[in-house]
This record gives sequence, structure tokens and C-alpha cells, in this order.
Amino acid sequence: MSFDYIDFWDQNYRLGGDSGSGSYGLLAEFKSQIINDLIQKHAISTVIEFGCGDGNQLQTMNYPQYLGLDVALSSINLCKEIYKDDSSKSFMLYKPGYLINRGFFRADLVVCLDVLYHITDEEDFCTTLNDLFQCSSRWVVLYTKITTGLEPQEVPTILDRDIISYLSKHSDFKMTEIIPQRYPQLSSSHFILMERVSPSL
Repeated sequence: MSFDYIDFWDQNYRLGGDSGSGSYGLLAEFKSQIINDLIQKHAISTVIEFGCGDGNQLQTMNYPQYLGLDVALSSINLCKEIYKDDSSKSFMLYKPGYLINRGFFRADLVVCLDVLYHITDEEDFCTTLNDLFQCSSRWVVLYTKITTGLEPQEVPTILDRDIISYLSKHSDFKMTEIIPQRYPQLSSSHFILMERVSPSL
């Protein structure tokens, strides 16, 4: 029986689990510093996040207007409750293959943090990548593992891929910077910053 990553994360949040160590402590501070600096430098006003999780990382971000998406209904319910009094934040359930976006969803910045390597279904992975690039009018920031895709797969919740090869197929964007992990003893994820080079349709 194949691993169902959506069911795994839905159960995780429903049973009181969180988004993992990457959304707390030093790693959360690292992520927020990089992204908040980008927001200030480029006067970003709208943000869409693929994978809002338990909402803890969101507390450290200076997002002017924000839409959080997640495949887990329990995540959306959790964030809806946490941010019920914050009119700058919206949330929506995301199902790969069911976001038919022809320009309606657009944000200055699209972020996806510690999520891509957890999408163990190949079709869903490619669809999610396409959707997040289509939702961005200016910037895409990924925080993920940079691997060859040949590494042994040790746990069912993670699937390593040659992420750079996948990103090269999205020619509307150029990779402007890779920011290495500040705390390699805590995480193997790095920042990949991508900027749109051709107008969005």
C-alpha cells in the first residue's frame, strides 16, 4: 500500500501534532529573517504560502496580506482558529490538480517552506510546483533540500528529488540566489530565491 502524505499530515494536526522543528526556535528565526528582509527590500504586499501547517512559523513573518494553503483540512481549521481575529490572513484547503488558476490567484511573493520533499506523490509534486509558480507575479521562495534524487529514501514521509532540475523547467523564472542553511546541524534545507523574468499571463 502506497504512502498517503495528505492523510499523514491531516492526522498529524488533528491528533495534536505540529509542523516539526523547522517551524520553531532557531530555524523559524532563520526563515523569518530571510523572508522578512526580502519583503522589506522589494516592497512586497501580498503573499501566498503553499503549506501553512500549524501556523507557528507564520507568527514570525511580516506578511502585509497573506493567503495560506494546505493539503490538510486539520491545518486549515487550526490556522483559522489561531488567526480568527487577524483580518490580514486568509486560509484555504489546497488539493493538487483542483486549483485551475488562470490569473485569479496572484501574489507578489509565493513561499513554500519545508514542504516540497514531503510531497511523496510525483504527480502531486509536479502539479504543486506548477501551481506555486503560476500564483507568483514576482518572487518564489523555496526552503527545501537540495539533493541529487539518488539518495536512499529512509523514511516514507520524505522523498528526495533533483530539485534544481525540476526548477529549470520553469523558464519564466530565474534563480537569483541560493542561501545555505545557517544551522546545518539542525536542518538540511536551504533557501532558493527565484524571480519572474517574463510577464505573468
